[in-house]
Amino acid sequence: MNIIIQRLNGLWHLIVGSCQIRTPFLETQDRELVVAYARRVYPGAKIFERD
Repeated sequence: MNIIIQRLNGLWHLIVGSCQIRTPFLETQDRELVVAYARRVYPGAKIFERD
């Protein structure tokens, strides 16, 4: 499974397939927090970043 993390409207979002999931992290927070969150929710997934 591939997950893309993206900054959008001041928040980080996870894009899983065709679903876009808003995370509780603000855009100003570190990307590492979002990656750790995504790994916890979707173990074993490949995580990419889109700007």
